[in-house]
Amino acid sequence: MSRRTDILIAVESAVMAALSADAALRAKVGGRIHDGPPKTRLTPYLALGGATAEPFGHGDGEGARVALTVEAVAGETGRREALDVIDRAAAVLEAATPALSAGRLVLMDLRDASVARSDDGRTWRGRLTVVVTVDD
Repeated sequence: MSRRTDILIAVESAVMAALSADAALRAKVGGRIHDGPPKTRLTPYLALGGATAEPFGHGDGEGARVALTVEAVAGETGRREALDVIDRAAAVLEAATPALSAGRLVLMDLRDASVARSDDGRTWRGRLTVVVTVDD
């Protein structure tokens, strides 16, 4: 049986690999796809945000349900740009059937897309929540 942290790492790695492999997405963000906040302030970029893994049990076994946020950050005039990046990320993940290093992917569900001006007042942040159910 895999630990939930192993499953969380596996899901994050698989999502990063799928996003990084897409040429159209890389072009939209100038190749700036990160597994966390980048060290540079160049926009636009795409990054993984927060993630949680909760136990998921069923009649035949156990697993985990992972909720992961994907964030697009765009410059001052970039509300539409942030949405375009999130839309492409959603299309990539909808088409993905990644193999995981821990557990077996059961379902990848895209939820809660949003866009808002960041607290700095200069940038826009688009968010997409991805919920992945993993059987152990």
